[in-house]
Order: sequence, then structure tokens, then C-alpha cells
Amino acid sequence: MQQSFRRDIRSLDEIFEFLDRQITSRSADEAPAYVLRLAVEELFTNMVKYNRGGDPEIGIGVEINGRAFTVTLTDCGGEPFDMTRAKEVDTLRPLEERPIGGLGIHLVRQMVDELRYSYSGRCGTITVVKYRELPHVRDHRQG
Repeated sequence: MQQSFRRDIRSLDEIFEFLDRQITSRSADEAPAYVLRLAVEELFTNMVKYNRGGDPEIGIGVEINGRAFTVTLTDCGGEPFDMTRAKEVDTLRPLEERPIGGLGIHLVRQMVDELRYSYSGRCGTITVVKYRELPHVRDHRQG
């Protein structure tokens, strides 16, 4: 399922409703939905803040296949920015010694199972994948 949203921070409530309809309606486990909401909020916000010359709308797609939840954000009309190649944040350095920026991308990388970027025809697409947690299986060999 794909839908477009205004390039505006105020679109986040509508985006969350869209994600909830697509993800929570097909999964009893709320953990993937929570992670994907946070990741999409960070990614969408970055697109709005840093690609002001882009098209007036940003596309968001959701696909659920087996145990994988895949969300794509497509932002057209701007320059490429491959966040997957952004420098890692050294979270062990004292705050006053760290450069500003990059924590949102760091957070997304830590939360999701896959993060991909592609750029074609003046459109950048970020793909985020989160796997369902497999249910714990009791080892019947143990007492």
C-alpha cells in the first residue's frame, strides 16, 4: 500500500494513522509497528527539514511479507543523500566533543534490521525493514 503525504511536519499524525492501519491491522505484535513509527518519524522529518526544494509530497509505502515489515519513503526533486553512508556516531565520546547531528540516523540504524537507499530519476528512496520477532519455542528436551 502506497500513499503520499504533504511535505510538512504536521503530516505526521496522518502518517501514523496510515502506518497503524497497514501494520497493526495485520500483526498482533506491536513492537514492529512502534519501531517503524519512530523510524518513519525521523526519516520523514529529515526529508522535510533538509530537502526543502523537493516535490510537495513524500510517498510512503508499506509491505508486509512473511515476517518482514518493509516501509519505503520516496522523496523526489532533490539532491541525493545516502544516509546509509553517513558517518557512525561515536556515542562513547563526551557530548561536548561530538559534532552536532547524526543521532537520528544512528537511532534508526540501531532500531531496524535493514536500511537501504537508492536514487534514480531525481527520486531518493529509503527502505526500512523490521522483522517480526519469532515466538520463543520451549526446548522440550529440557525438564
